Amino acid sequence: MPEVRIGNFKLSFTCRGLLPETSSLIPRLQISIEIILTATNYPLTLIPTISKLDIFSEDRPLYITSVVPDQPFYEIEPASPSTCYFYADLDHFKLNEIEKVRKGEDLRLRLQLSFLAEVQQPIQQPIQQPITKYPIITQLDERIAKSDWIETISQLRFKDVALIEIPKIEAPEFSDVISKVNGAWKQYWLGEYDKVLTECRKAMESLTEIVKNEGFIKEELNEKGKRTVPDFEKALGHKDTGEIIKIIIQKHFGFLAPGSHYGKSINREDAEFALILTQGLVNFISKKLVKGE
Repeated sequence: MPEVRIGNFKLSFTCRGLLPETSSLIPRLQISIEIILTATNYPLTLIPTISKLDIFSEDRPLYITSVVPDQPFYEIEPASPSTCYFYADLDHFKLNEIEKVRKGEDLRLRLQLSFLAEVQQPIQQPIQQPITKYPIITQLDERIAKSDWIETISQLRFKDVALIEIPKIEAPEFSDVISKVNGAWKQYWLGEYDKVLTECRKAMESLTEIVKNEGFIKEELNEKGKRTVPDFEKALGHKDTGEIIKIIIQKHFGFLAPGSHYGKSINREDAEFALILTQGLVNFISKKLVKGE
């Protein structure tokens, strides 16, 4: 229980709970802090300033997010517990990073709270005294049992979202492909779902050209005659895998073609499918070509 002294006053701070805010559109933690003012008969006002939430990794704190109060100031009465509420806005990226740091163990958090304390002067003083202001910084270290944290994140709907981490491809020859995939993600977050499919198609066209430019080509005969196509069997170094990838890419191009959605508006599910499959194919094929994995 951290304690802070202000002249003859004493403030103690206790974290009474970290609960999911279920009415929020984004994952949000409600943090309740109990404050007790002692060694005085006079109340004081606490004005929250900058506060933050950290997580411990290898005994060093890592910043997670800022913490905001539920009201602009708190009136703290002497010897009577006051409960103040703060909120930590998260997102699924932050929750995923928290899980990496937690490594399946208990969660260790540090809450750093900052206030400006205004001490109210006794009313019976004959001359009006200026309000005395004191800066206050306190930190509370909390350990949350992993079972409690798992229950919390389930209520934050973290498990309702699949997070797929695709390693960044450093090979310069794939920069054009990655740029188009990033463009597809940008269109997705803008809600331009039809443009997502357009950008994914451009990425796949660029990817197949890279495969051919690397010398992995073969000729196929169709109703229009001979044509040069990517040889995925040679590119991937495995006949069965190459044939499977070839079929997937052919079908994927069909899905990305505007004509396949004629008379139907492209929705979010269409865009998500296009993005996940495109990024998966780009990641898989580029790794095979660059590293020969």
